[in-house]
Amino acid sequence: MQASASTLVRIPPVAGELTGSWFRRMAAPYGLPAQDLLRGILSGAHRVQVTGTPGTGLELFLNAPARTALARSTGLPLSRLTRLLPALAAPHGRLADDENLRAAWYTPGEAWVGTCPACTGRAWRPGQPVLVYPGTAGHVCRRHRRWLLAHPWSPASIPLQSLPEVLTAHRRHAALVRARPDAADVVALAAAVVWSWQVQGWRSETVWQDRVRRLAAATGCTPAAVAPHALVSYPETIAVARLLGAPRWQQQLRETAAAQGAAATELLLREISHQADRPWLADWLIAYTRAKPRTAVQTDPLDRWLHRLTAASTSSDGLWTVHRTAARPTEYSDRASFLTDRRPRTVCEEAGAAFLTGGWEPVPSPRPGPTQYP
Repeated sequence: MQASASTLVRIPPVAGELTGSWFRRMAAPYGLPAQDLLRGILSGAHRVQVTGTPGTGLELFLNAPARTALARSTGLPLSRLTRLLPALAAPHGRLADDENLRAAWYTPGEAWVGTCPACTGRAWRPGQPVLVYPGTAGHVCRRHRRWLLAHPWSPASIPLQSLPEVLTAHRRHAALVRARPDAADVVALAAAVVWSWQVQGWRSETVWQDRVRRLAAATGCTPAAVAPHALVSYPETIAVARLLGAPRWQQQLRETAAAQGAAATELLLREISHQADRPWLADWLIAYTRAKPRTAVQTDPLDRWLHRLTAASTSSDGLWTVHRTAARPTEYSDRASFLTDRRPRTVCEEAGAAFLTGGWEPVPSPRPGPTQYP
């Protein structure tokens, strides 16, 4: 095994790849299970202790001595490996970082997708796809016009030729990521705002209905199965995120609030209506804002954001946090129960078969309790 380990540089990791994905790809040419290859690479003076199996977790985590042994066996510098393989950057919280070589197969801590096969070329092997962490805005291959999905054994993606507005939104999303280090949090808040609209089931809404029909045609699923997918509201989510994150608009809202108080809310809602290309939305949201109970402001993501932004002693702390009851749910069943009249289990089964339940989702990153507002 040690002799073969020196040849593993022939299959280098792809940027952002799951360590477990890389091991599966390295093991395939030798006809070995990834578990056997792992033990062979890390064998040495001390026996490696491995928790779990590739069947119980897609991601492979190593402690510090094991990472050093991996770099030595593969002939690749550890600094390069940690740049390419995010899970190698630090050991898992449940993995002891002592002097013994330890490895563990666990569920990835972040959303992952399969890369675009046309982009990664020969790195793809039958039954051994390249799985990567897409990052803040890496869930779309603009070159080949695909929305990348999460399937551990084969390519899975949604063609976007019939959804050009999604590609446009992704270009704007990528620009937002380049401009703001906190872009993920900004988009997560915008997703919560748009999600609060989706669950209200507006009768006037035709844009999402049309997009659902096109998405259903592209995936071969029923409209009920694709309706809650993040792609449906992605263009509006990015439009709201760009507006909320724009320093010019933030300053204008502060000045309006200081001079005219509640007028800042109407100004924001009318601009959101314009950016979302919904002429009727501003009047609807203004009427809804006036009618809802004052207690609703505590959990309404847009109201809470504006309150924090225009507070006298404003700071960036907590500006982009999302109340847990307002966040867009990550579990597909939670979304389906809001948006369909069919049994959620049936919808989830169909969506799961099409791998529409995994991959990138605009959700808040975990934060300590004190940073969340009540």
